[in-house]
Amino acid sequence: MEKEFDYQDYNWLYYVIGLSAGILTGYAVEGHVILGAVLGLLFGGLVKFAINKSRKPQ
Repeated sequence: MEKEFDYQDYNWLYYVIGLSAGILTGYAVEGHVILGAVLGLLFGGLVKFAINKSRKPQ
């Protein structure tokens, strides 16, 4: 029997990826790490909301 995969266990990953990408981008562009981190977290939350909303249990 196959184990059911729960997408809710990996929600934190979207925030971590957004945070790290935002920090790197903010530092590379203007040197504003905090602003990049905040924008990265917001973008990670937006992506998480959009992706998890489209996945429905079968």
